[in-house]
Amino acid sequence: MKLGYIASEITPYASTGGLAEVASALPRMLAKADHQVVCFMPCYRAVLEGPRNLEKTGIKITVPVGMKMFTADILRIEEGGVATYFIRRDEFFDRSQLYNLPERDYEDNFERFVFFQKVVVSLIDHLGISFDVIHCNDWQTGLIPYFLEYGVNGRRRGRRAKVVFTLHNIAYQGLFPDSDYAFTNLPFSAFSVDTFEYYGQIGCLKAGISGADIVTTVSPTYAREILTPEAGFGLEGVLSSLGDRLIGLLNGIDTNIWDPATDTHIAANYDAQNIAGKRICRERAAVRMRVEVGEGTVLLAMISRLVDLKGMDILTEAMPEIMARDVSFVLLGAGQEKFEKVAREWAERWPGRVGVRIGYNAPLAHEIQAGADMTLMPSKSEPCGLTQFCSQRYGTLPIAHAVGGLVDSILDPEESDRPTGIKFYEYTADSFVAAIDRALNLYRAPEKKARIIQNLMTTDVSWRRAGERYEALYRQLSENSAAK
Repeated sequence: MKLGYIASEITPYASTGGLAEVASALPRMLAKADHQVVCFMPCYRAVLEGPRNLEKTGIKITVPVGMKMFTADILRIEEGGVATYFIRRDEFFDRSQLYNLPERDYEDNFERFVFFQKVVVSLIDHLGISFDVIHCNDWQTGLIPYFLEYGVNGRRRGRRAKVVFTLHNIAYQGLFPDSDYAFTNLPFSAFSVDTFEYYGQIGCLKAGISGADIVTTVSPTYAREILTPEAGFGLEGVLSSLGDRLIGLLNGIDTNIWDPATDTHIAANYDAQNIAGKRICRERAAVRMRVEVGEGTVLLAMISRLVDLKGMDILTEAMPEIMARDVSFVLLGAGQEKFEKVAREWAERWPGRVGVRIGYNAPLAHEIQAGADMTLMPSKSEPCGLTQFCSQRYGTLPIAHAVGGLVDSILDPEESDRPTGIKFYEYTADSFVAAIDRALNLYRAPEKKARIIQNLMTTDVSWRRAGERYEALYRQLSENSAAK
């Protein structure tokens, strides 16, 4: 099959989190299965400043954005059997961050990503690739189904490929004032309550949902959660109307990148048969994060965006109780200013026991996963989560709120004789601390600790199963299209 994959971020070129990891791993897995996979993403400053040399294709694509015409330069790279095309327009993408500054989103985000999506559709036509399926991701690509249908000028192109749309987090919907609609150059008939009008606004995520042939999300439990008023963020009715066209597929991770047996970022390699290297990694991580770990001290870690949805509120409430135990705690992440400030205060309050690094550093994330005993995931909402997969791969026990993909990917000792983590069900600081205590009690028994580490490290956290499901889904769509 010929598969087009469109995302606003892809690892290792530019990333803010899980979307980029998925947008890297899934196409590469599909390419290994002998499919032609072509990816498209914006050419951010992070891409240009990265270590990879991009090929200048010489292709220039000019599209209208409202009343103005803008031209993009097209760059290209091929890695892992996947060709990735980068849409370069420095006025839109040569910025310090992908989507926002610390205190606000970029005010021209709608214009930026309308431009990106139009260039992608025009580039597909320029390249002459007849894709069987085009896979779009999140609100930044939500208008692609409509540009495929109407063209970049709004004059009926005619959609030929089937479209799969994946929503990675329904909380981020890409809502913009209806006055921005002129930037799309789409006919006014395309903007309605049945398409992507959302209470008088343009709803980009809703556009992707309403325009796609199949909508997927990143775990079975999350697919059920978003059908409820509590978790649907106003789109539960639209999603419910999809019926069996809404599918929850649990993500995985790239187990070539996340492999303690070969990882070049960690102090010592190890595997499920010989975990001796994990102790060396623990000592290195403690030194790197400036914390002390005694013989009986448990090293807790959290690698996360520091935002409300990641459970920072109950972690803040729980910290005094957590630090009353024989633990040290390391935190890697960035996010809301109030939580960054609180995290720095923890390091000052408990020097030598709390280590904080604001920002994201991929090699350090590997070091922490390898060195920590347990990772904390007190998320209020977690569509899938990737941290728990990395933790399991590295023999590090995840302690998580039972929500979204964390329900599907973690087995608690109370529900399985082969546990792969600890879950708590009430979103409270007390319930969180009780889960940590359960984990600490497990780790005080050497035999139980050794057995659970084996469980963690022999769990299949790869993309294999999800990739096979996506491959079958693409094939079904393309065959149905050919039969008509």
